[in-house]
Amino acid sequence: MSVKLTAEQIRANYFRRATNSRAASSGGLQRSLTTTTSYVVQRAKERVGRSQGDISTAEMSDVELMKLIKSVEEEEGEQLTERERKTALSALATALQNYDVLTPLVTNSDVNDIIVRSYDDISIQTRRHNVSTDYAFTSQESYESFVENLLKRVGKACTTATPVVDAAVDTHVRACVTHKSFSPPGSGPMLTLRVARHKNVSVADLAAWELAPESVLNYLQGLAHYTDATILIAGEVGTGKTTLVRALAAAIDEREAILCIEDTHEILLERDFVRTLLTREANTEGVGRITPAQAIRAGMRMAMNRIILGEMRDSDAAEAFIDVCASGHPGFSTIHARSAKDAVGRLELFLARAQPAVDIGAIRRQIANALSVVVFLAVDSKNQKRRIAEVVEMHPAGEKVIQLSPIFRLRESHQFPIWDRLSGISQFSERLTESGLTLPEPGTELAFPAEALYRNLH
Repeated sequence: MSVKLTAEQIRANYFRRATNSRAASSGGLQRSLTTTTSYVVQRAKERVGRSQGDISTAEMSDVELMKLIKSVEEEEGEQLTERERKTALSALATALQNYDVLTPLVTNSDVNDIIVRSYDDISIQTRRHNVSTDYAFTSQESYESFVENLLKRVGKACTTATPVVDAAVDTHVRACVTHKSFSPPGSGPMLTLRVARHKNVSVADLAAWELAPESVLNYLQGLAHYTDATILIAGEVGTGKTTLVRALAAAIDEREAILCIEDTHEILLERDFVRTLLTREANTEGVGRITPAQAIRAGMRMAMNRIILGEMRDSDAAEAFIDVCASGHPGFSTIHARSAKDAVGRLELFLARAQPAVDIGAIRRQIANALSVVVFLAVDSKNQKRRIAEVVEMHPAGEKVIQLSPIFRLRESHQFPIWDRLSGISQFSERLTESGLTLPEPGTELAFPAEALYRNLH
């Protein structure tokens, strides 16, 4: 049975830093509003333009907000006590922030996802754990107004005609909304905010986080810096695919021009010669859509050396990415899959949908000519750490066959993590050796230093 934690308990148990003072107690506060107080707060929000999605009033002073509350009281014929006015002030101050009562959760670096099932049912995902909270909106009306205004900011609306909306709200938050007709009576609309935490990440950071031993990471870093390998990073949700992309992209030669194509701006690189194109869905009028495939094809005319596609989600994007990489523009991308082999299979399926008249042999040749390496990420079931579970290189091996040459693999059944250097021959070994990087010999066992192994055992 899940335990519902208060805002204070969440901060104490999960958050590394405090939230802003105005919103710090907003969780329990929302539940303490009387019907009259809630009504006054809602009318005050409408007075300052909140119903039109105007967020410029987030910096109004407490004195200005209190004047507004008293003005609404007089206009609506209501009479609040001094205590109710103070409660209304705190609730209104919170509501006028970008994400209303959710603002302290959005701004906290430990929260990855925020899940709202109804106005008083809000949970978070932090450090791969789901936690119920006592955060709440003032009312169902207030919550639905917030969702409506959130989508207005990006030209969207969630209706029975468009019951599922997925959109980037700003540079680091992506919203998924399902219409309340999808939900049981008395709940919904469902809202999920996925918050991207933009941190500069290096290969050294990945080693410190025990994603893989240094030999494995040095090999991947060498591919990014010294070769023209195209790398596909596969894994399930939350395994660190984008984090690995950022680390490898940071290792690319600084003289190279990089084009990043994403739906939410997550790949932030502090270097010269980086351009980013953001895709988007159509607006409420059905126009303005920019697809990954359109962005990739535009990128072919933008004088770039490398292309990074945030995620391969559909057949058109997969076809365009394979096409641009096969034409001499190496890059990185990610795909949802359960193994390296499954990633290649999904890619074959995408291309088969995009090219129904092309036989499987030709599709496999396209893939083998475009891609060089597949890296599969997984979560260690023993301690929930993210790991590089498998690294394979790809070679065309015949008319209708792709050869997967295994380079590294995490040994699943061992008490502590061990990676095996497998028998696969790397097509990049000579180039890496010339650059001062030597692959371990096949049959070599790779592990973390002794202190890391001790931590894994305890």
